[in-house]
Amino acid sequence: MDLFQELQLRTQHLAPTDVLRAMGYTQPTPSAEAQYLAVRQSPYLGLEAEYRDEHFGERGFLEALCRSVGIDEPDYRPAIVAMDKRLAEDRAAHRHWLFADTDFVRSSNPIIPIFAMAFTEHFRRLKFPFGFWRLPYEKRLAEACQKAREHMQQSGGRLVTWGEIQRYHYVFAEGRSIVISTQGEVIDERSNFDPPQATFGLAGSDRNLGNLFAGEDD
Repeated sequence: MDLFQELQLRTQHLAPTDVLRAMGYTQPTPSAEAQYLAVRQSPYLGLEAEYRDEHFGERGFLEALCRSVGIDEPDYRPAIVAMDKRLAEDRAAHRHWLFADTDFVRSSNPIIPIFAMAFTEHFRRLKFPFGFWRLPYEKRLAEACQKAREHMQQSGGRLVTWGEIQRYHYVFAEGRSIVISTQGEVIDERSNFDPPQATFGLAGSDRNLGNLFAGEDD
């Protein structure tokens, strides 16, 4: 049983406020309760997002939680160190994503302002979670196809600003993608896939500017 499972087991019948009081919160705050729930729901035990308050930093919160439910330091500390290492590897790895391709060409749509394109860019760039790259290829491809089918259904096949979805690209490496039909079937592979990305900038451009959405997660 890993630390995530151990915490699930030891807290499953406890109210969040009771756990937080045992951790040292005289009056648990909404942010502390939200962090506690994030730790219980996250495969990274909440370490993927920075959390700081008057009592603990991100690791301090998790360590205090472990102590409050009776997990000894020799048991929880190596697990937290290993989780930190895994998270660092996942952050450094290429982030897999799914691109909803509408065949949009800027020169054919000059009346659409750059800021509108930048504001809606994230609608067509769909991220997979950290650690997705660790899954076997067949599993990743199956989930990419399923994500395409779900997105097609939820969007009705059309994206604001960008138009009708023609296909999807599962981007699994720099410049490389598996082409997926709107029915969620693999139809091709690309080795030079690099779609322009609309971003905010003083001059208004869709290339070579800082990405406003960099670092955001779904």
